[in-house]
Amino acid sequence: MPIAVITQAIVSAISIPTEADNINLHMKNGDLISITKAELKQKKSTPTEIVYKRNKEYHKIPAHEIDFVRYESLDTYDKTADFIEEYNLMIQELDGHVLEYYNTKRYKKSRTSQTFAVAGWTLAVAANPLFCAVAPIPTTQAILTMKTADKTHVVSGKEWKAVKKAQKEKIKQLKEKAKMDEEMEMLAQKG
Repeated sequence: MPIAVITQAIVSAISIPTEADNINLHMKNGDLISITKAELKQKKSTPTEIVYKRNKEYHKIPAHEIDFVRYESLDTYDKTADFIEEYNLMIQELDGHVLEYYNTKRYKKSRTSQTFAVAGWTLAVAANPLFCAVAPIPTTQAILTMKTADKTHVVSGKEWKAVKKAQKEKIKQLKEKAKMDEEMEMLAQKG
């Protein structure tokens, strides 16, 4: 059981980014620039330009050329929206299904952490005091994750299945679009 508590703590802390985690900058000329959180270089950006690094090259985007910003991930929004708002750019509201998906996901993650926290503390009290060393990990995760989940957007049952399916479809579409854009960019560089 201690291995399960530690494994759960590590696994729940790992998040694999997808195309839905990108920041989508819609330009006034109609172009779309999709950048990841890792590509965004906040410290290198200036008050008039947003800087990102892709393929070991720095790219600058003049803020006045951006029409609006769109997020497909509540996690990315939470981590970068304050920075983007400094440029006085219009950030489109998150879709309802995005809010439902990420808040439900956070809520479920918190409930799982609560289960492991109870198990860890029970084992610490009843079986082995060494569990006191690992029991705080899922407890802390449960508390912090529950604070970030907006319960007004949490869904369950058939609604959750529908929201999850819609999110998977959206990610699939975004991946296909990103792949197509990448192929077009490669063709443009060759030609």
